[in-house]
Parts: sequence; C-alpha cells; structure tokens
Amino acid sequence: MKPLLRAAVALSLSVSSMAAVTVLISACPAAAQAQRGQPQRGDYLPGDVIRGGPNVDAAAQHLRRPPSGYGWFSLGGVFVMASLSTGLIVEVVSP
Repeated sequence: MKPLLRAAVALSLSVSSMAAVTVLISACPAAAQAQRGQPQRGDYLPGDVIRGGPNVDAAAQHLRRPPSGYGWFSLGGVFVMASLSTGLIVEVVSP
C-alpha cells in the first residue's frame, strides 16, 4: 500500500473511532445527565432511584397528581415526574 493511501486509511479509521465514542457517550443517558448537571425531560432515572419508589408527596409540595404509573422524585435539587417502569423523566419542576 502506498504511504499516502496508508495515511488516509489511518486517518479515516481514527475519525470513525472518535465518532463511535461520541455516539456511545451520547447514547448513555446517565453520562449525558452528568455532563449537564441537572436532570432534564427525556433523561432516565437511575435504577436504584426507581426501585426506591417515589419519594415526594405531591400534595405537600403543591405538585400535580401524577398519572397512574408515574411518580414524583426529588433529584438534584429539583422534582421530577418519571415513569415507574422505565424511569423516563417526563416533567421537571424547580422548588
């Protein structure tokens, strides 16, 4: 293989490897949330938080009643409503 062609192949491999790493990082909700600092709608709660069950009394905090299958959690200084089965955050409210 010619040196110039070999360098081009090596460069394309390194670029595609970097893209794969970027895709892996962005596909991990916990890593994305850690980079932003605050949970956002569309993020997922960690499994141990979901297994602990909802930890916020919606009425006492003047939050709307969650639909069946959802609950309020206190996470990172904010209240989040998330699915109890998947952990998908559907609403974020600052106290």
